[in-house]
This record gives sequence, C-alpha cells and structure tokens, in this order.
Amino acid sequence: MRLHVASVSTVGGQLIGLLHEPRVVRTTIHLDPDESLLLYTDGLVEARTPDGDMLGQERLARHLAAGGVPSAEHLLHTVDGLLGGLGPGAGDDTALLALSVPLPPASPHQEKR
Repeated sequence: MRLHVASVSTVGGQLIGLLHEPRVVRTTIHLDPDESLLLYTDGLVEARTPDGDMLGQERLARHLAAGGVPSAEHLLHTVDGLLGGLGPGAGDDTALLALSVPLPPASPHQEKR
C-alpha cells in the first residue's frame, strides 16, 4: 500500500515560547477517515543521514509514503524507526505529534458479503 503524503505550509511562522509576540501561521485542513496528520519540529528534517546530508522533507515524505501508515500510532513508530536508523546524525531535538481519524465502525445493519 502506497500512501499520498502532502505538506502543509507554515511559512512565516515563528518559534512559540521564545518570543513575546511571535507571528503564527494559521491554516485549516480537513482529515477524512483513515487519514493522518504529522506535526514535527525542524529537528526531524534537519537530521543528518549516514552520508552527511540532511534528511529533508522529500526523503521524509518518501519514507512515510512507502510505510503505509494508516494510524497516528503507526506513523510515530515509523518516524521513530527512521530516526533510529540514522545513527548519531539524528542528534537534534525532535518533537512529533500525530493525529488520525479512524474509520467509522461498521454499522450492524450493513450487509456482509
């Protein structure tokens, strides 16, 4: 199963908690059932791969798309495995938050085939 991975722009936002009046970016997205959202700090995409390059958003997206990650829990385990495989280059602090919308339970009135 190959998933579609898309970025949500946060250009223009600033670090929260350090500045007295940071500029924040506001956006609205809609998650359908069986979709997930991963929020992360720059430490994830700036982690160094064994070849010395930064992981970057493209490599992260390819890894997530290949993983077939339908739930928030699986998404976090996939990213944790990715970081663990990078070795000592993944030393920057990384914070993750994953959200997912589960599929609705099957109705007892639905016909089973």
